[in-house]
Amino acid sequence: MVIMAVPGGVHENVIFTASVPSEVKTLVKASHNMDKIVFRKLIKLGLGYLQGGVMQEDQEAAIKNLCDSTQPVTEKAVLMTCVQYAGIVSLLRAALRVNTVTTRQDILLADLTNFGLPEEFASDVCKVVFGPARLDIDNQLVSNTPALPVMTNLNWRVEVTISTSWLSRVLEPVVMLKLETSDGSSYTFQVPLSRFHQLRFNVANLLHQIESLEKSPICKKNKV
Repeated sequence: MVIMAVPGGVHENVIFTASVPSEVKTLVKASHNMDKIVFRKLIKLGLGYLQGGVMQEDQEAAIKNLCDSTQPVTEKAVLMTCVQYAGIVSLLRAALRVNTVTTRQDILLADLTNFGLPEEFASDVCKVVFGPARLDIDNQLVSNTPALPVMTNLNWRVEVTISTSWLSRVLEPVVMLKLETSDGSSYTFQVPLSRFHQLRFNVANLLHQIESLEKSPICKKNKV
């Protein structure tokens, strides 16, 4: 965890708890000579990348236009712009992980300025994290996050085994389950009644734990 000394006390980083990535350091260094409009364009491009709402061709065209706006347009200037773009993506990705319930906006602002970002640019980042569009940003980030298939349908029936080749009389209930998932797969399996009750108890217990966790202040989100 990174601890920084600041006037009046010690400041604990809330964004980069281990170390600041090199591309973010490059962005911070360049930001002192950067126009505010350019920085806001970088934020817009970075959010577009993270949210996945911009086509790759449009993203590349926007970055090219940003590179062409540098004077003079040299290979070094283009490379620096690309590194700055990578820096804003890393910065936004880390900033959007900040819990807006347990972290105040002024704390985040202080954290951003403490590792060198100009206050006016730090304020723009804070507006992304604490602004009215945060809920929409979170929803889009979640919808574009890769996920495993989910259950779409479940059919079940109870069968009773009357006898087997080893025993003439069993009369043991068995629960037959057919599980269908969102990727089109289908799975059929059987569970002894005793195991089914154990499965039912474990699922109910897990749901109860999830519900308790969601009620915890650390997991709550600000509602806009």
